[in-house]
Amino acid sequence: MTRPLRVFMHTEMATECEICGIRFDLVAGGACARCRRALCARHLHGSWVRRLLVDFGAAPICCECRLDR
Repeated sequence: MTRPLRVFMHTEMATECEICGIRFDLVAGGACARCRRALCARHLHGSWVRRLLVDFGAAPICCECRLDR
């Protein structure tokens, strides 16, 4: 029996984005490693490429913190 790929799985754990206030699944978004805010995927990753990098081990740094450097 094979197990489904657990990347991008849906969970029942949700919270609100600290920038836009939208409720999101924690697997889709997350917390920024620098500012520690809980953010939706749009504000945390910004693009699907950045999301993919985070899924493969890059630090989840939000769009605002990446701009500040």
